Amino acid sequence: MKTPYTTKTGIQIGCMYHPQQKWEPSVDMENLQTVLLYPEHRPMVGVLVDAFLWAMSAALLLLLIVGAHYA
Repeated sequence: MKTPYTTKTGIQIGCMYHPQQKWEPSVDMENLQTVLLYPEHRPMVGVLVDAFLWAMSAALLLLLIVGAHYA
């Protein structure tokens, strides 16, 4: 990088300049963007995890109701 240019009055021009950084998105960032832009496009693992958690919470709620009824 070149040193900044100093004028006759002592003002430095270009001393705060930084070259533009290259931006490369990671795979995780691309996946997140895809899910946010297209919610219908979700990985199958995510759908299966959601279904499993829903089933477990329904079973737990049922056990809680039955347990409270017979307690």
